[in-house]
Amino acid sequence: MNGATTICRQKPATWFRGAACWLVLPLVLVLLAACSSSAPLPPQVRITDLRLLDSGAFEQRFQIDLRIGNPNDFALPLDGLTFDLDVNGADFASGFSNESVTVPRLGEAALSVMASTTVIDLVQQLVLLAERGDLTYRVRGIAYLEGLTRRQAPFVTTGAFRLLREQEIRANSWSDSR
Repeated sequence: MNGATTICRQKPATWFRGAACWLVLPLVLVLLAACSSSAPLPPQVRITDLRLLDSGAFEQRFQIDLRIGNPNDFALPLDGLTFDLDVNGADFASGFSNESVTVPRLGEAALSVMASTTVIDLVQQLVLLAERGDLTYRVRGIAYLEGLTRRQAPFVTTGAFRLLREQEIRANSWSDSR
């Protein structure tokens, strides 16, 4: 007897269960593979510029230009982000953007965002800046990925700037003039 005759001689319910098992198994494997796919690597977000827009008695608004790097082997279609900016270890500003940008695979894109801070946070940072002469920052937030499944890519980036003091500027100018 061959296999086809055996299947045909089986009761209809038994044959149906066997066929359903072979049809459902690939579907389950595909679903498991889709669920186990890894989340994208977080984008690399760097500050490239910061400009004061408005200044009031209680709030200052800034435009912050960001360069967003994509370490993934596929494009990242972003349709918004939220972030907090810490300067010298203290909260400084927060902001968000609903602007859409697609960061190419293994590439970069620029994005300008608006942020706000309080006068107290600004004064604290100016005092620290006068004392230290350098500035460390941390940008942390969430980039929202466009698509049917509203995925998020959290990010954290740190950096530092060293500001030259007046004496250093004079010394550099004097040595350059020789």
